[in-house]
Amino acid sequence: MLTNLGRSLAQQWAGLLALFLVLTSGTAYALAESNTVFSDDIVDGQVSSADVADDDTFRALRGIDVLNGSLSGADFASDSVTGIRVNESSLSTVPLAAQGGTGRYGYDGACNPESTTWLRCSTVVLTLDRPGRVLIIGQVTAMVESANEWGDGGCRLHDGTAVIDASVTYVNWDEEDVEEGRNHITMTAVTNVLPAGTRAVAIDCFDQTGATTYPLARISTVTLSGQ
Repeated sequence: MLTNLGRSLAQQWAGLLALFLVLTSGTAYALAESNTVFSDDIVDGQVSSADVADDDTFRALRGIDVLNGSLSGADFASDSVTGIRVNESSLSTVPLAAQGGTGRYGYDGACNPESTTWLRCSTVVLTLDRPGRVLIIGQVTAMVESANEWGDGGCRLHDGTAVIDASVTYVNWDEEDVEEGRNHITMTAVTNVLPAGTRAVAIDCFDQTGATTYPLARISTVTLSGQ
């Protein structure tokens, strides 16, 4: 009986000593027969990286330990997620990228202005799903009318809403120029940001002396996604 009494007093003394250490030092000491830590045993905010095993299959934190949908951009370091970790098939098309690269080609046109009034020579219909820029390429062949030895005029691009002033190209042809192949005009322009919708992009030309005609005018467009 005295042996049992001594063992009971020893256990009570050990418990009282542990309680005293906790109250006086603020440090938790595990009891000899306890190997389980519960959530309420941990002070909030006290578990740090040093408390978690590094790259250990059984002791390190894994995906199953993280609540689905709880991580946000702030939880990842900048440039830390690389392409190999992204499932490409899960990504959707960037809205502006869906529009970029759409091309249109207008049928060959022709015109004979006979005056300084701008006359539409070729058109291509283009639809923008959202605001964006357009690359326009126009090609025109100018000829001197058979009854004349020379002529002059000019051509320009039109974005379907307004004239692209920087594209205006003046021409001055004579029979020698035509014979030497110097009767072709190429105009290229990138528009300002155009609103969404359908528009007729075009080439306009005029004739200064009434002696120049344009037997071939063609236009191509490519939508650009950048604003």
